[in-house]
Amino acid sequence: MRNREEINVLKETRKNAKTAGQAIDMLLGKVYNQEFAYELTLARNHYRNFERKAEAGLWRYGVAPRESGLEKAKLWGSIQAGTLLNISTPHVADLVIQSNTRGITDLLKAKHNNKAAGSYANELAAELVDFEEERIERLKRFL
Repeated sequence: MRNREEINVLKETRKNAKTAGQAIDMLLGKVYNQEFAYELTLARNHYRNFERKAEAGLWRYGVAPRESGLEKAKLWGSIQAGTLLNISTPHVADLVIQSNTRGITDLLKAKHNNKAAGSYANELAAELVDFEEERIERLKRFL
């Protein structure tokens, strides 16, 4: 039971970090404010580190992370729709803040629903939540 819950939290952590990194990659071509682009690039690198750590945890349990082309396509469509008429820095910053807030919520739900998860998964998820909260604060200046 504990292993399954650990795996569930690691999967959600990986999904959150992977999606955030992909979203930033898709947004960077639309960002013209250099300072904002730099902030996004730094965040993307951190998200990739979180993704790798979660994948390493999953591999310890013999779970191979799966790729979903459908999820990436949905993300791309969402970003295109969200930036179709407005690519201003404040608007894009708002989209990223909303995405980070959803990510925090999803991670907290995963932790709550998998209380028996081990310390590695819980600490990694908590670290990602803290990082996303910090990102929100840093992005507020671009609104």
